[in-house]
Amino acid sequence: MKEVSKPLLSPYRWVILIVMWFAIFVGVVTQFQVAALAYKIIPLFKLNSRQFAMIFSAPMLSAVFLSLVAGALADKFGVKAIVSSGFVFSILGVFFRYSAHDFKELFILMFLSGISSAVLNANASKLLGAWFPKEQMGTAMGIYFSASYTGMGIALATSALFPTIKSAFLTAGFLMTGVWILWMAFIKAKPEGAPDLPFMPVTRYIGVAARSRNVWMVGVVMMFFMGATIAFSGFLPNALHEVRGLNPIEAGLIASIVTFTNIIGSIIGPVISDYTGKIKPFLAPVALLAAFVMYTSWLVLPGVSMWALLALTGILTGIIAPLLMAFPMLLPEIGPVYAGSAGGIIATLQLIGAFFIPSFIIAPLAGQNYNMLFALSSFCMLISGAVTLFLPELGFKARKDTKDS
Repeated sequence: MKEVSKPLLSPYRWVILIVMWFAIFVGVVTQFQVAALAYKIIPLFKLNSRQFAMIFSAPMLSAVFLSLVAGALADKFGVKAIVSSGFVFSILGVFFRYSAHDFKELFILMFLSGISSAVLNANASKLLGAWFPKEQMGTAMGIYFSASYTGMGIALATSALFPTIKSAFLTAGFLMTGVWILWMAFIKAKPEGAPDLPFMPVTRYIGVAARSRNVWMVGVVMMFFMGATIAFSGFLPNALHEVRGLNPIEAGLIASIVTFTNIIGSIIGPVISDYTGKIKPFLAPVALLAAFVMYTSWLVLPGVSMWALLALTGILTGIIAPLLMAFPMLLPEIGPVYAGSAGGIIATLQLIGAFFIPSFIIAPLAGQNYNMLFALSSFCMLISGAVTLFLPELGFKARKDTKDS
């Protein structure tokens, strides 16, 4: 398939990226507040480990149901309108979490809180691809993904400092409302002068994306990757508190090492990848090493060794996701026309992994055995690394060689 257009290098692309960054940042903060406040939420709602995993992962379950349709609708009606609608539901969910009385009510509100992030993640490659050239897509995606890791780190490090659960949840609600206003005011679909993309039935967008083997492969990789990282990050603060005997604030700060160093990986990995013109050397080897370091970081006692291993875990896992999520715009059979639908398929599988693997596989198998829980998390990371071996090389050097041949 021929490329429809080459993005115009407008400086406004950085405004687009900044607003997208804050949109994902606030969504992740709202979710990981629950991980940091687990020591209060679990006894308050009388949750078992499986129920807590479901509460924590509920924002990602919304993506399972909405990503595909959100991607296809964005291909037809535009990313701005679809994400704007998602924000309305998320703001309601975030604000009213404090009023939940039981597991069911909190689960529903957490589900609503994740809608804006779900529809934006499904269309991130499409929106960034409209503004950034393919040579900068890895770097743009890396900066975009650093928002997730920053949000995780801020939430884990600060949530326990709030005097009450209500004050933490309401603060997140006000932040999300502010970002929604920024989104409405500043987001534009494409640079001025860029041609419009073809306008087709929604089923056509989905059909073309669904026929791509590579789209499904990327989705499977992201499914196991997210299952591994969400289980590890979501249970680590409470594990450090219950098993290692750390107080909740200290446990949250140590757990945030992973997420703050994710930022480093999400930026330097794509930058080096763009510089070398290669993607695959930064996927399988990095994922396999991350699996080993992830489990080892739990086995050592709290101290410098644990901090260093958690930092390395964060850097390694931070490298992977932005490179994978750039694939829809880079795949020759997808490109800008079908990137929303392809991103929707990938996001659906990604969030199936994020919700079902921790909640229905890892937590039930491990129970209260955190050694088993983190071993299973690491095993999922191993699987994700193995599957990346079957992906094509889409770095700009490979694309250039294909074009020249």
